[in-house]
Amino acid sequence: MMVTFVSQCEKNALKKTRRVLDAFANRIGDNTWQTIITQDGLNAVKKLLRKTASKNTAVSCHWLRSRSRSELVWVVGNRDKFDALGIVPVNSTRRNLLNSTRESDWHYLPLIQALTGLAALLHDWGKASELFQKKLQPEGKQIFKPRQ
Repeated sequence: MMVTFVSQCEKNALKKTRRVLDAFANRIGDNTWQTIITQDGLNAVKKLLRKTASKNTAVSCHWLRSRSRSELVWVVGNRDKFDALGIVPVNSTRRNLLNSTRESDWHYLPLIQALTGLAALLHDWGKASELFQKKLQPEGKQIFKPRQ
């Protein structure tokens, strides 16, 4: 099976993890390895990682099932470094973005709505005027005759 290992280790645990994974897989990024391995080999990798694990260790193993589909096999160490699917979050916030106070601070919203409505009304009224309609028609052609 084709697997990918992703390391989110810190400090001394990074050196230990790299030593183990470099022995079994090809490094394809700073903290990423990929290889074709048997189930027995995968169990051996997991066993060695658990043996050297510390509080700074975090390694996930993904089984590549097809080009567009992978499956989390296991995580060794700190599971909080990954989400439920084994994906590494790249950004986080503690602020509640759905109920942000910034978005509810529109003190002038009623005024903006009224001015927008007035601008739309004057825009349509201006286009309906006889002077503007004459500008739209070329010389000599007239679609409608104004009442006299």
